Order: sequence, then C-alpha cells, then structure tokens
Amino acid sequence: MPDKGLVPEKNLVVVFPTTHLTLKAESVFEKAGIVHRTVMKPRKISSDCGLAIRVKDDDLRHIRELLNEGSIEPLGFYKESDGAWEPVSVREDR
Repeated sequence: MPDKGLVPEKNLVVVFPTTHLTLKAESVFEKAGIVHRTVMKPRKISSDCGLAIRVKDDDLRHIRELLNEGSIEPLGFYKESDGAWEPVSVREDR
C-alpha cells in the first residue's frame, strides 16, 4: 500500500528560475505542511540542470498563495500528460 504522504509521480511540478528559490519554496512548503518532493527539473520543461518541486494538484491554490506571500516567483506550474509537460493555467486552479 503506498504511503499517503508521498507525492504521486504524475502530478504537478513547480519550476523556479534558481536553485536558491527552489530551496526557499521548499522551506515555505515544509512550514505550511504541504506534501512535496524536491526532484530534478524535467528536461522536457527546461534544458538547464536544476531542481523543481513535485506537489499534489489539490494543493495548487494554497501553494500559489504561499509563494505570493513569500515573494517567490516560480517560472511555472507543469503537469505531465502523455509524456509531455503542459503548463497549468490559472483556470485549472481549484
């Protein structure tokens, strides 16, 4: 039985412009109790090396609020679909 605290593989990935901002966001998520996992940035999203944060799509609205409050600007939110990473628009926000 899978651990309910783990983020499923096919979920949202939040990408930041720098590793510093990724780690800052990770700290914010930990303090807020957001289930997340730091992962390597998918190459299909960005060719540069770096980190991203995988999160549950149910937490998207709360995550956007936390990032806004912390003045942390992500490059974007992406969801994997059929092997491609698609940007998540604001309208998909729950």
